[in-house]
Amino acid sequence: MLAVAVGALSGMVSAGTAWAEPAQAYDHSKDKGKAPGTHGPLPKGFSTTQLSVKFKADREVRLRDRKLVAENSADASEVQRVLAKYKGASIRPLSSTPETKVTQQRLQLEKRVGRELPDLNSWFVVTVPKGIESLLSDLNALPSVEIAQAKPILTSPTEPLSSHQKYRNAANSVQGGGVDADYANAQPGGKGDGITVTDIEVQSVVTPLYGQQTVAAGDDHSLLVSWAPTFGQVWSWGDNAQGQLGLGHTTTKKVPVAVPGLTGVTAVSAGNAFSVAMKNDGTVWAWGDNSQGQLGNGTLTDSSVPVQVAGIYNAVGVSAGAGHALAVLADGTVRAWGDNSQGQLGYAGTDSPVAIAVPGLTGVSATLGTVAAGTAHSVAVLSTGTVKAWGDNSQGQLGDGTTTDRISPVAVSGLTGVSQVSSRADHVLALISGGTVKAWGDNAQGQLGDGTTTDRKTPVAVSGLTNVSSVSAGSLHSVAATLSATSDTYTWGDNAQGQLGNGTTTDSTTPIAISANSETIAAGLAHNVTKLGQWLYVWGANGSGRLGDGTTTGRTSPVELLGVLNSWNLCHEDLAGRVAAGEVVQVPPMFGDPCSNDSSVHHGTGVAGVIGAQDDNGVGIAGIAPNATLHLSGTAVPDAVAYATAHSSPGDVILYEVAIVTSSGWYPWEVDSSVYDQTVLAVAAGVTVVEPAGNGGNDLDDSSDTYATTIMGRPDSGAIMVGAGSPPSPGGTNCTGSSPAPERSALSFSTYGLRVNVQAYGACVATLGAPGWQELTPSETNPNKLYAGTFNGTSSAGAIVAGVVADLQGVAKNAGAVLTPVEVNDTLRSTGTGQHIADLHHIGPHPNLHAAIDEILAP
Repeated sequence: MLAVAVGALSGMVSAGTAWAEPAQAYDHSKDKGKAPGTHGPLPKGFSTTQLSVKFKADREVRLRDRKLVAENSADASEVQRVLAKYKGASIRPLSSTPETKVTQQRLQLEKRVGRELPDLNSWFVVTVPKGIESLLSDLNALPSVEIAQAKPILTSPTEPLSSHQKYRNAANSVQGGGVDADYANAQPGGKGDGITVTDIEVQSVVTPLYGQQTVAAGDDHSLLVSWAPTFGQVWSWGDNAQGQLGLGHTTTKKVPVAVPGLTGVTAVSAGNAFSVAMKNDGTVWAWGDNSQGQLGNGTLTDSSVPVQVAGIYNAVGVSAGAGHALAVLADGTVRAWGDNSQGQLGYAGTDSPVAIAVPGLTGVSATLGTVAAGTAHSVAVLSTGTVKAWGDNSQGQLGDGTTTDRISPVAVSGLTGVSQVSSRADHVLALISGGTVKAWGDNAQGQLGDGTTTDRKTPVAVSGLTNVSSVSAGSLHSVAATLSATSDTYTWGDNAQGQLGNGTTTDSTTPIAISANSETIAAGLAHNVTKLGQWLYVWGANGSGRLGDGTTTGRTSPVELLGVLNSWNLCHEDLAGRVAAGEVVQVPPMFGDPCSNDSSVHHGTGVAGVIGAQDDNGVGIAGIAPNATLHLSGTAVPDAVAYATAHSSPGDVILYEVAIVTSSGWYPWEVDSSVYDQTVLAVAAGVTVVEPAGNGGNDLDDSSDTYATTIMGRPDSGAIMVGAGSPPSPGGTNCTGSSPAPERSALSFSTYGLRVNVQAYGACVATLGAPGWQELTPSETNPNKLYAGTFNGTSSAGAIVAGVVADLQGVAKNAGAVLTPVEVNDTLRSTGTGQHIADLHHIGPHPNLHAAIDEILAP
């Protein structure tokens, strides 16, 4: 078979054998009002705050320049009218890939496969705080909408059973039949060489806390406060030379990592090389550089873990400067500590390692954002809306019309109605009630935004800004977020590191609108962090990984941090040293410790082990495809499948370790209409999709089951659907106990039906372990050396099949050309070992790599 394919393909993947599908892409409007999740009342298992909506392709509804547009403007107006009914509702494209590129890729694939494919540009994600059932009804009633469907709540197809790698055995082994991985691994390319396998896991998302000062940017590090998965947890990334990340060490981090032991935080501020956090109990905590007493704990010793600022119990706001910090208390007084070289603590004296009251300052507005610490000066907003400042005034940053330093607070000239101030270096921004902004101080790079580079000793209006909700002063640039319908972001000043985010490195003396949307924003030395709802954006300089995108590459335009939590222990001894296959890659970069070893990572780590654990290293187990490149991704990526496809090539594999769980059973992920479309596109791109059927014991051929009829009523997506088969039981027993089900029969929990293509072991699978999940290494205490023998369910079955496909494609690639997904599916089914003859719950044959490889290599 391969010889024919090679000749036909001439080195390119072909369309393969066509299956019965209409010429046009599937029209999801057929499922409106019928498919679960498209109408109220929503069944259990669907999100109450997020939905997917697909607009009819010919209506060309798009989000461009942060505004909804359409072929017929009335369509866009109708959508906006509907969304406006629901306070806090927001809409964004499903795909993070640029619209033109999505279109180009689709047209190329349509030319290849000779049929119309789904248009991902038509899919959007809508987030709404409440009223989702009414919103579904309103959207589905619009003539421009093909379908609106609440997002299913996803579950890993976890192990329903709870005793070594028999799944690698030859099909006819007396110890129990397996996939014959050893035979495959002995063939050229048969270890998955040159093939990428992407494991998509169900993941938690780090959701930012709503409100001001929930993001912060220092010189070379950044901070974020989360609402979920843990309320008030601080995440940090970037330079850590002085412990400013609070992680208990001084190792730099290029992705966000949780600060241990610190929760209940409501606001953060980042100084030059130290960090400050305010908790909901009014206490203040600090960590990092303490050379000038800026941690406020009575010492001058740096701390890589948070320490409490002594004597503060009723703080309502905080600010960290270059080497000093401020806190406003509920009684309207201000505490200051740290560097006092220019009188920035409010008195003539030395530095203070403990918080002291700023003399003579009362009546400060007791809210967030009303104090600001700069390089060597301080600013405070009074409850009257006026402003006072003290400390260094060499560039007019005190705003009193002079350049004379002040050790006591003086009034800033001509300001009233101020609600927020911000200062980092030597200029100050003030947000005025009504949404305008004024600025004063250093203006060498145009950071005052008045169209000049002239320093200002008194406040001047920032040009053209209205409806502003938040401001932040960087070292030589400034940023502002607005309350506009599209939450526009404006930047101005120095742009040498791309910190203005407009795709250039050209300074601007007046505000310019950029592509990031924001409600809260933080400017650092030369980078920015901003958030809008659950979405986080960064841009500018990236030394030490301060942008948190896993690199040290600067960005002249905003990039999104998706907040995807790590689900693997990449430091396990069988993953950390994969010499032949190279480093395991997280796509996209993920939040959290890549060496996480708590119980939450056991599923992803187990899947990775079955597929790609290092072989011939003298420890542990061998993956089925140890030379395959492993990409790790998750469902928290809005367009997870399309994202994985974009990082794959023909012949590669995407594994869905995902299930949709309802009261009537477990279902494959493609029940979600947007995932179905993405699956069709992945298969058309030559990528084999492996999809566990689920662990619900339900029948996909049940005509009374609306979930099943949704799946079976559509054309086949092209994914290889996998059921959980019973493992062998040499001697009449296996890890499930005595009298187990016959080998290769459907386990009682496996979802089944004619749509299920193949099966693999759904119990007793040996793989990498985690604490508390280590049957094969019960006395081992090193979390990176643990192994389990009871990985089960369609989780283990899907991982085995993904490894099998990688081996098969590796052999095919070495011989001249990869197989198409259809050819892979056909080969596995035609050469596999048949399901137990007496079993009526169809889950298909068990793959046999020996027979499959012989088939594709046959002349």
